[in-house]
Amino acid sequence: MNERIGKHKYIFTLLLTLLSFFSVQAQQDGRGSKFSKLVIDAGHGGNKPGAVGAKCKEKDITLAVSLKLGKMITENLKDVEVYYTRVIDKDVELYKRSQIANKIGADLFISIHCNSSANKTPKGSETFALGVTKAEQNLEVAKKENKDILLEANYEDNYDGFDPNAPENDILFSLFQNAYMEGSLWFADKVQKQLTSNTPISNRGVKQANFVVLLKSAMPSVLIEIGFISNPQEEEYLMSEIGQYEIAASIFRAICEYKINKDNVKFSIPEINDLIPKDLLVKQERIEKARQLAQVQEAERLKKEKEQAKIENAKNKADNNNGEGLDIVYRVQFASMKSKISVKDSRFNGLDDVWLYEFDGYWKYCAGLFATQQEASNYAQKIRKMGHKDAFVVVFNKGQRISIEQARALKKK
Repeated sequence: MNERIGKHKYIFTLLLTLLSFFSVQAQQDGRGSKFSKLVIDAGHGGNKPGAVGAKCKEKDITLAVSLKLGKMITENLKDVEVYYTRVIDKDVELYKRSQIANKIGADLFISIHCNSSANKTPKGSETFALGVTKAEQNLEVAKKENKDILLEANYEDNYDGFDPNAPENDILFSLFQNAYMEGSLWFADKVQKQLTSNTPISNRGVKQANFVVLLKSAMPSVLIEIGFISNPQEEEYLMSEIGQYEIAASIFRAICEYKINKDNVKFSIPEINDLIPKDLLVKQERIEKARQLAQVQEAERLKKEKEQAKIENAKNKADNNNGEGLDIVYRVQFASMKSKISVKDSRFNGLDDVWLYEFDGYWKYCAGLFATQQEASNYAQKIRKMGHKDAFVVVFNKGQRISIEQARALKKK
């Protein structure tokens, strides 16, 4: 009996919610079509830090980007009023965030967040509109952002008995998702394109998911995951001043596109660099030049090291080839000529370490370089099979030709 009463209460509450929603929607439609009010929602805050990276917290990044975005709007879109759900490190319940937007009659609601993953590899931005999803990744993102309501006092009353983990909530989301879907998805697409064009953050696309913060907002609404705080490289970018400005400027340009489309007006959208403080651009330019100089210097250092290694290798090979620095080396002599020809002559193709020396008025040609007589003998057999039938082993002591008997005697000593 109690269970049945509870279900009826939930249905009744849901109907009241829907009636309230469509009443607000009617008021929204009656206000006029001009885009004049916008709410920026910095995700999380206070004792709800959101995702935690190696060096920073989501709540701090979202607030920094939100304030920069709001300042750009105030300075460049004089006829658009900017409201915030928070401007300090303070917790604001999820239901109050959309409530703020509804109360002021906002024309657009933007909730800014950072993504995270146990795997440090994922990166990129993605923008969500409200909607039922069966995609596992989208569900996981929504669950992470929705779980904050479980930390709120009286959350069951504030959310009409909503349980973020209950599967039947798909019904509730499906009732709400169509009201402002077209505008939300249109704006989400512009956000993603601007972020991809103006930042190093990759595009993970426009998606739909069950975000409580978007549920009762009576206007086009999106939740932007500006990047992965769990990815070391992306975290560094999200923490940087230039990164935050570039992200805010990209969202601002999408807002300009939205206003042009909604109000059917024309105006020039500021370029990214025109929206970033000049001193920061100068500082960033110096950093970039220093980085490029360091890259050039490192490339030159590696080039010099490579050239030096090449010289050393050539020297070592030359030393080995004439036997300098070695006590005793064995080679295989395969030819003797009156006239001197290059050791690179095509007739010597297939022979290793071809080397020549002059003896008794003849140029003697040898191949191979060995530490033992046996190794040289084995190679002599190979050379004979190649056509040099008179090949035989010769031995040198510090570059000077000696007999095999002398070599044996020196080794005994």
